[in-house]
Amino acid sequence: MNQTVVTKTMWLTKFAPAQFLVGVLLLLCALTFYYFAVLRIDYSKTTLLDLAPHPDATEYFAQAKALRRDAWPYIQIGYERLPSRYPFGYPVLMLPWLKVLPGADSVLAPFRTNQTMGLALLLAVFAFYAYLAMPLTGGFAVLVLATLPGFFTFCRSSLSEVSASLLVVLAFMFAYLGVKEERRWKIYLSAVLLGLSLNVRLQSLFFAPVLLAMAVFPMRGMRLRWLLHCAALPVVFALAASPALAFNTIQFHSPLKTGYDFWAPYFSMKHLLFCLRYIPRNALMLWNQATVQPHGYDAANIFGTGTSFVPAFVLLTCAGLFFIRLSWFIGCAFLAALSSFTASLCYLFGRDGRFYLPVLILLVAVAILPVAWAANNLVARKQILAVLAVFILLAAACLGYPSRSGYNTHGINRSQAWDALHFTAPPRQSIQFVAQRQFARVLKRQPGILLSDIDPVYLNALLPRSFIAAPIDGNHNYKWSYTWRYDRPQALAMVEHGLEQSLPVYALFVSRDEMTTKQSRLPAVPGYEWHLLDNSRGKTAILKLAPVGSDEPWPPH
Repeated sequence: MNQTVVTKTMWLTKFAPAQFLVGVLLLLCALTFYYFAVLRIDYSKTTLLDLAPHPDATEYFAQAKALRRDAWPYIQIGYERLPSRYPFGYPVLMLPWLKVLPGADSVLAPFRTNQTMGLALLLAVFAFYAYLAMPLTGGFAVLVLATLPGFFTFCRSSLSEVSASLLVVLAFMFAYLGVKEERRWKIYLSAVLLGLSLNVRLQSLFFAPVLLAMAVFPMRGMRLRWLLHCAALPVVFALAASPALAFNTIQFHSPLKTGYDFWAPYFSMKHLLFCLRYIPRNALMLWNQATVQPHGYDAANIFGTGTSFVPAFVLLTCAGLFFIRLSWFIGCAFLAALSSFTASLCYLFGRDGRFYLPVLILLVAVAILPVAWAANNLVARKQILAVLAVFILLAAACLGYPSRSGYNTHGINRSQAWDALHFTAPPRQSIQFVAQRQFARVLKRQPGILLSDIDPVYLNALLPRSFIAAPIDGNHNYKWSYTWRYDRPQALAMVEHGLEQSLPVYALFVSRDEMTTKQSRLPAVPGYEWHLLDNSRGKTAILKLAPVGSDEPWPPH
């Protein structure tokens, strides 16, 4: 028996450097793929600078700009500074990039933030396994994660999923280390990280069962001390989440109310956000992706192919279930993941794959268990057929083949890795970004009021502060609020107020065709008429409200 242990120890010692080397090589492969699939993207050749989907990405960016300008998160429509429907945690993470990016390039801040968070997550995963003396497993984990379609798709997005996922995954890591090494401070750090994630995405609350790790912590000494730690952990978690709760109290007079209650009160009043009857349709979306059937449109189609995971990844995960060593922590982690997964299935918008991203990332830890087993058996030259089958699944998962790309497309012969490397071909142009940039260039820094069908929150975040942007009429993204109203009377009142203050009033359209179609919606002011400016070059159309019969030179001196 002792000889067997000595032999095993010698084998591990002999191959430890080789495992570390192979693990680092796998990490470099993952980082290389991440560079070409995410970091190298030229966003000026995409439509992503429009900050779709609206209003999510737009409000995140607007809050970040407001925090940088006035140290308070808000969105602006006309002269009014209003609360956003989304938490301010993700905009806070954008602030370093807003300081680095000059002028109009500030629109890249949401994307650069996610690229940074994704890179940090890859390095954190490898560091975690290296710390556990499992560098080879860490290399496989990073490679599977980097090539997970949902991961690299949202790493190049302007949404908050990757930032929240980083905090959630770190919370799981420290909870595991706290139980394994019997260090309570690591479980407290896990509670802090998970609490902070609520300031990024409120849905992170459903991962709270992982903090039950404190309850399964081995009891040492007095039972009262154990009870005090169990009671203190929720307090730490609540304190870390308190910025969002305090902000909600200030804005909406209740910690449990959010911007959704202000902008979309219908859902909260009717209690329709979470309901069991949403499960069948949401589960159908996941089933269609797992079985490579046509599936519907979601945010992943904006930043990628619309596919968040492939069948090979599902098969690896199912195989990994047989390698899990049951423990109290595994029970807590499973309960947390199941809680989040169930909540997403019951969510009104649960057909969007991004809500499952944190769970998908956590499942990487399960998917690599058979891979680690196969690697060890490959070195020992045992069960070669089973090893070969596992590595075939690993290759298919990393290549993302077979899979579908696009919205309700036919044919399953797509590789997600190949499509990721060709994301910007053919190049396209961001129409709304080009229109506002042309307007700012023509008008420079002159003060004025701007009416447009382009999202006013987007325009106010990008244009110089001397301009105030507002919708043309009531046809805009913020018309569902029961508290705040903006329609034709408000637009006319703002224009008349601007004229009284001797402020020029403009209208911006992304094309001449749009101008022809929508010009009739502009406010009609007695004694004034809309004139197309001669300096409107290209496709963008800029109109100015001027007195009837005036022949004002342009640009004004």
